[in-house]
Amino acid sequence: MIPLHTISTLKTDGEREFISKLYTQYYSIMKKRAYEITYDYTVADDLINDAFIKFIEKIEVLSMLDGCKRTSYVVYTIRNISINYIKKRALENKTMFIGVSDDFIESISDVRASVEEISSTREESEELAKSLNQLSKRDRELLYYKYNLEMSDKEISEIMHIPINNIRQYLTRARRRALDIFKKQTEGYVKEEFTNG
Repeated sequence: MIPLHTISTLKTDGEREFISKLYTQYYSIMKKRAYEITYDYTVADDLINDAFIKFIEKIEVLSMLDGCKRTSYVVYTIRNISINYIKKRALENKTMFIGVSDDFIESISDVRASVEEISSTREESEELAKSLNQLSKRDRELLYYKYNLEMSDKEISEIMHIPINNIRQYLTRARRRALDIFKKQTEGYVKEEFTNG
């Protein structure tokens, strides 16, 4: 539950109701995301409360966001707060490694990608983004929740008000539609390359 001192900072009943609904709707997602980063259920609720303090500061912006954008905002906020917690804890527990030789550091391989790999990946990402933008809003949201936010079928069902038994079928159809659009775009791109080359 949101601490009373946090709720008392809200000015109107409408703001209190909005924050309460937000808490009810996103608590389980936020707890899951905080745990995935911290691996500590004991701090997850504290991090969620920190997130709600930030939400209250940004309540006007948050109330204007649609479902998908609001979900992203909530998830990224708890993610960043959790990461900051881990960084702070790591600094507090920082230990020095004695006896680490330069040979060890030199033995770590360079894993940076080449310019060509980065360029190719960027082009593929742009093509995929174009494909996804051609999907219906429902298909985009389903794929976004499942693969970007890594939500469970149950969580998607609750947010999108779709029966849980239909989620897998809807996801399969959305993936197929995205793949079909992507294939059509890349086939056109390949044909264009051969005719221009």
